Amino acid sequence: MTNKLRRYWAIAAAEILVVTFAGAAAAMTTCEGTYSAMALRPFPAAIVVGVDIHDRSPENLKLAERFLAGIRKAGVAVGPGPTVLLHVGTSRYNLPLGGRGAQNLPELSGLQSGMEVGLPAMPDTRFGTPRPVGSPPPLNLRVDATEGQKPRISWTAVVQCRRIGADNGALAEDLGRLIGGALGRRIDRGPV
Repeated sequence: MTNKLRRYWAIAAAEILVVTFAGAAAAMTTCEGTYSAMALRPFPAAIVVGVDIHDRSPENLKLAERFLAGIRKAGVAVGPGPTVLLHVGTSRYNLPLGGRGAQNLPELSGLQSGMEVGLPAMPDTRFGTPRPVGSPPPLNLRVDATEGQKPRISWTAVVQCRRIGADNGALAEDLGRLIGGALGRRIDRGPV
């Protein structure tokens, strides 16, 4: 085998490993579902990510730090003076009889930001498929990214999944890793 051919195979093998690792890195152990993302405007050349946090209680700050740790693990810089600010909204649908509609998630309120994100009212349960008794309601997370403090949204993502387990910190970190890996890109219904 010539050196040129060896180099070609080495590059091809490295690309396969990168794609395989990236796919494995996107898998979440705390939530199963899908996500989509859309780039609306380009980001600045040098990205440093921050999270818009309004409730600065100790528990909320811990969750936000875990979320940022996940973003950092995805290879995105985080820190003071962010050039990209993430605004996070969470809700879940509670579909059993008598509990229709969306509700906020107090256990993830540390990731809630100042942008109000509302979800449409759920139709009557006779039009939907009821979830099995005892299964957790779906989690809906919307993340909007703005360039610094500017109000215009540059990128948005929506995650819809069913929680696995009750560790809010691990969920926040997994979500951060997922969002960090998708930041600035368009993704049509990727698995979580």
